[in-house]
Amino acid sequence: MTNFPARLFFLLTIFFAAQCTASPASASRYKLFVVADGLYRVTASDLRRAGARIAEIDPATVRLFRGDREIALHVLGVRGDFRFEFFGQASDSPYSAFTVYWLEWGGQAGKRMREIPALPATDSPRTSARATVRADESALYIPQPGDARASWFWHALIAPATTTLAITLPFALAEPAELRVDVVGNSQDAANPDHRLRVFFNETWLADETWDGQGARVLAAQIPAEAIRAGANTVRLGAPGDTGAQADALLVRAVEATYTRRLIAHDEMLDLAGERATYRVEGFARAPDLFDLTAPDDPARIVGAPFADGGIGFHADAARRWLIAGERARLPVVRITPMPATNVRERRADYVIVAPPDLLAAAQPLVRWREQHGLRVSVATPAEIYDAFGFGAESPHAIRAFLETLAPRFALLLGKASYDYRDVLRAPNRNGVPTFLVTTPHLAQAASDAWFVAETPTALGRIPAQTPAQVARVVEKIIAYESAPRGDWQTRALWIADAAEPGFSALANELAALLPNFAAAKIDLAPYAGDVNAARVQVLAQWNVGARIVTYIGHGSLTTWAAGTLFDATHARQLRNGDRLPVLVAPTCLAGFFYHPTQDSLAEELLFARDGGIVAGLVPTGLSVPHAQAALLRAFFAELFGAPTWGEAVARAQRNMPADSPELREVSATFVWLGDPALRFGE
Repeated sequence: MTNFPARLFFLLTIFFAAQCTASPASASRYKLFVVADGLYRVTASDLRRAGARIAEIDPATVRLFRGDREIALHVLGVRGDFRFEFFGQASDSPYSAFTVYWLEWGGQAGKRMREIPALPATDSPRTSARATVRADESALYIPQPGDARASWFWHALIAPATTTLAITLPFALAEPAELRVDVVGNSQDAANPDHRLRVFFNETWLADETWDGQGARVLAAQIPAEAIRAGANTVRLGAPGDTGAQADALLVRAVEATYTRRLIAHDEMLDLAGERATYRVEGFARAPDLFDLTAPDDPARIVGAPFADGGIGFHADAARRWLIAGERARLPVVRITPMPATNVRERRADYVIVAPPDLLAAAQPLVRWREQHGLRVSVATPAEIYDAFGFGAESPHAIRAFLETLAPRFALLLGKASYDYRDVLRAPNRNGVPTFLVTTPHLAQAASDAWFVAETPTALGRIPAQTPAQVARVVEKIIAYESAPRGDWQTRALWIADAAEPGFSALANELAALLPNFAAAKIDLAPYAGDVNAARVQVLAQWNVGARIVTYIGHGSLTTWAAGTLFDATHARQLRNGDRLPVLVAPTCLAGFFYHPTQDSLAEELLFARDGGIVAGLVPTGLSVPHAQAALLRAFFAELFGAPTWGEAVARAQRNMPADSPELREVSATFVWLGDPALRFGE
């Protein structure tokens, strides 16, 4: 249930805070990874080290692609001793820091850079030009509506507060400039205005601006000439907190300056956007190469531009983008890997597992178990799926396309996920199999595994494992659960109701009535009068007896149930229910937050518990409100024994949910089945 103090705690926390089914590698398709804009060089030796058979490569047939677009190359040398150059672009994807280019040869002739004669100068050359520098860093994740990029920020200012940011302006001249500060108002108050921000550039006051409400805002100000420095500069932002609002929270995304610079190359490279004019660029020991980058995928080499005294001159007949690059400006790609041939598009199956290679061996007992029970099982790695459905680029969209193409009865995502797709935090929990973030009314952004199969009848589940040992533990639980002899515990249901709101206990009673053939054991926190220790003793005792279903209804957070704390990971490790494994139903906020980069959710702790815990769970990945959660639970319990498997009951409940309010759509999208979607009810 929604616990807004828990939401505040969560936001503060994140603020501070093998067997492989792939075919052998192809000899003629490789992936090249780049991280920044620049002129890249790949040699025959680079390809040889990556495993390519260089003697078989005809340089004339070398072709490079980004997605389905062919990239123009400049190829030099002969068979066995060649190199090629291309203009690589930084990733614009929220899902990866790398741009993936794929290389092939052996077919038709490849696309090459055009060579265009330099135009003669028509006037005196300009030795300076306007340039724009943007300084930013993805350092803080604060959920915002929009795609995955919308929630990353450089700094946060909780007034009263001040921060100083660095911005470098190479070869700046002392001329007036413009500064833009990209911020988001992250609080709202009855006071109008409720935000105030002061801006200083190198301690020169530029702006003092007030505004009202939440959302993005760009503060623009003029920088006087005398404040500009060539090289390092500072931008100081101050939020005084004097608007009368109870809270003034600002999130800083970036600062950007447009200034006048001397046309001197840095490390023998200059990327210049200029208008129609003649230019002279200095800073070279030898004549550099000149490229027209107006179309970055199809750059042209400009030949014949005059070079003298360390400078190159050229004329632009229109507004264009130019790259001037000396020998030292050539960059190596980050890595080169084979792009294996794969038949992943044709792997028709009833049951599909998506897992990274290091987890596949531990999943084999589950593969055999499902095959023994009549299901055709197919396994695919994320890399295979990215190659087949995303041209090698990492993206949850490729996984969705894969599942929509195969439309299996069951799909299991076997691997951890993280909202830190680009791994900027270098945190321990990283994406093995990514999830998808949807915009939600309450948390603003939450994980939705249901999104992957929204257009298919597939029942989907996730085991958010990071290690083979975790996979093996859950697989053992699944097989033990389905093999367990009939026992009284299988007709028991344990209900735990928080006392924070009377509706929690009432909902537990209503749902228990939907299971008339189950003996109900109920632990209501109200009679304990806040004595969570005594209540916890009963929770552990009743859980250890065994139950088919354990349901907790109440407030909570990523790692706790109820105030006090009633139950957390420490208590989960005290469970001794052995093979008497329940399914957990816990409509408490953030209970299934399996995509945190540094913390594991309570549901995960229970799933991976060694001597008991749970076999699976239906839990939310974000925040939501009681009436919407109750609608899903009613639908789930109504489907429970009409569906062949637990996962299909979840899928049917989600699809049968009304979608006539944002809250109902949020619940349907963000409740996740942590476990095997083909889990049978047992004998």
